Amino acid sequence: MDPSLPLPGSASTPIKQQYEEVRDLVLEYPPGAVGPLPDPEPDFGYRHGPHGRASLPFIPAVQKASLTSRTKRILERRCTVSGDCSVYNQCGVYPTPCIMPAGPGLGHSLTTTDDLAGAKSKPRPTLHFTLFYSAYEVTLTVSVLRVSNLPKKFGTGCDSYVRVYLLPRFMEPQQTSIRRKSLNPEFRESFHFSGYTLEEIKCFTLRFATYVKEFHNLKDTFVGEVLFACEQGDWQPDSPSAYTRELTTTKTKLKKCLSSQDVVSPSSSTGQTKLLGQLFILLQYQTLANRIKVMVRKAESLARLTRMPGSPDHYVIINLYQDGKVLSTKETKTSSGYNPVWNAPFLFDVPSGDIESLQLSLEFIVMQSRIYTRSGVLGRVVIGSNASETGRTHWREMSSRGHVESARWHTIQPDTF
Repeated sequence: MDPSLPLPGSASTPIKQQYEEVRDLVLEYPPGAVGPLPDPEPDFGYRHGPHGRASLPFIPAVQKASLTSRTKRILERRCTVSGDCSVYNQCGVYPTPCIMPAGPGLGHSLTTTDDLAGAKSKPRPTLHFTLFYSAYEVTLTVSVLRVSNLPKKFGTGCDSYVRVYLLPRFMEPQQTSIRRKSLNPEFRESFHFSGYTLEEIKCFTLRFATYVKEFHNLKDTFVGEVLFACEQGDWQPDSPSAYTRELTTTKTKLKKCLSSQDVVSPSSSTGQTKLLGQLFILLQYQTLANRIKVMVRKAESLARLTRMPGSPDHYVIINLYQDGKVLSTKETKTSSGYNPVWNAPFLFDVPSGDIESLQLSLEFIVMQSRIYTRSGVLGRVVIGSNASETGRTHWREMSSRGHVESARWHTIQPDTF
């Protein structure tokens, strides 16, 4: 066979279209990119195979689409993100300009920081209250308005209340009434603290503690508290000032002061070699009935008179004096232990008239007794117009509050009378 002749089976007609499969994608070449094939040059080194078949026609290498082109075409098909899409224009057929995202990947999230900032944050419990100081009445008025955004875990049927402390003077709190079935309870109750100048008030701290009553718990659940330093208040002479504070979940551990006065003079503290304990007393002056209600609540950290083993019994004798004469005497029941609790109320009739000018005083004598032994006087507390500074302050509070009880801790003084 003449090597210059064309091989049998060779096709001289041009291939009109060619296709290339790229990962399940068929790319169509433009018609002008394919032309007639040139005649192949003779290969003198050609040899027939074992089966004597002729070779296939020679197809010139076609320029393949670049990796970037293929990737963009695939993503253009599979793109489901609304908004601007990237359009690839390889041959300049589409006039739409290419819009490339800022980043190596095209499937990035469209969430921005502004969208995150707009998300609703969980509201925290907040206390609303007002403060007002009357220089004429020498009284601080604390009004608890409401508590908002209690935790939803308590449910819409929760019952809540607020306790108010004036630290370090009043360790026993004053409490609002219970508001039922509300996560935003309205209280609008006022509490009065009398007998202190504005300069003394600025040295105190107000503590508001919020509790929720739950039937499955024996104790009320602590929600949060607000500690407000009175020196930070805006004390207007004519109008109350309103405040809003978020509740903190940290619970302050209170320490009882040695008496209703938190500061004890160095001479008295150094001269007293042994603390005899504290007595908690509530007083109420009933003006219309001309009588004084006295409640001996409890005592704490009472001292021992002897070294005998066992727990002694304690009781309190109460004397009402006028001009040094005893008008009436009451006595509690005995209670054992060094932290006895009595909760014993008594009523004392007093003469009519101005209670401040009647020269009245109350004496509380704490007695300690044991089996087969005589009772001994542990100490005493005096409250009245002729008492010490602590006793006079409590007496003034009782006289100025009307039907509101005044409660204080008192240090038991040694029996030196």
